[in-house]
Amino acid sequence: MFEISFRDELDAKTVFLSILETNPEGDSILSLHKEKIVVESKDLDFYQHAIIPALKSFITKVKEKAYIVSTLENTFYFKDEEEHEQILCILQSILQGERSDIPNLPPIQEREKQLDSIIKGFFWEPVSFSFDSFVTFRLKEYYDTLQIYLEAAIDEYKLEQEYQTFIHQLRELLNATDSKLNEVHLVYQYQFDFYDESLNHITKNQLIKYMNRTHFNNYSYYIDSVVLAPLVSIAPRKLFLYTDNTDHQLVETIRNIFEERTEILPYHYFGQKKSKID
Repeated sequence: MFEISFRDELDAKTVFLSILETNPEGDSILSLHKEKIVVESKDLDFYQHAIIPALKSFITKVKEKAYIVSTLENTFYFKDEEEHEQILCILQSILQGERSDIPNLPPIQEREKQLDSIIKGFFWEPVSFSFDSFVTFRLKEYYDTLQIYLEAAIDEYKLEQEYQTFIHQLRELLNATDSKLNEVHLVYQYQFDFYDESLNHITKNQLIKYMNRTHFNNYSYYIDSVVLAPLVSIAPRKLFLYTDNTDHQLVETIRNIFEERTEILPYHYFGQKKSKID
């Protein structure tokens, strides 16, 4: 017989019910006494398939979130709940391998193996223990790794906030700028090429003449002088963007700035339009 002690009764009850759901008809004796779970069993399968999965689930679904929120508030001074949720969402996408472009992160697949190894190793010879002490001392390295992912999520969150501010500023500037052309046809395959509403090519020298550099001097962000600056300066009422690379960062940025003014079309549509005019 051994006991698992928890800091409060709710934690104990949550894990207890999770064990029962996993192994409702087992021969092992399991009982709940306020903040303690008492286990009477010599069945190794019971530990393998009931106790360990319940503890692992409780750690990953409950304790990790509490740790993350506490770290956000007390270490990084994020007090707003909405910020917590946004950072948690980014962190979840990192842990699910959806942001593989972030450099210098520990291998994600090793994380689950690490937790499994620690918990399984602890139960070779089950003894009574405090769950919260187990989390604090036995899982310290595991949580140190989690913090590396959390710091990456915070960096991504800050970058996304900066990007949204950048988009908002350019959108305001666009709306405050008089349109110099009714239409611009922007073509992207290997580079961005500008055309007017008659599909005449707009040269770089012409783009420079359209551009009002004083508009961009006070911005804290770099605004490229090849595409975004002249495009916002022209402020066309309608923008046709022809490309097959819709995931390109600059294509997405243009779409976010120009919103309903933009129409994204396949690259070959431009050739079809131009041949009709020529």
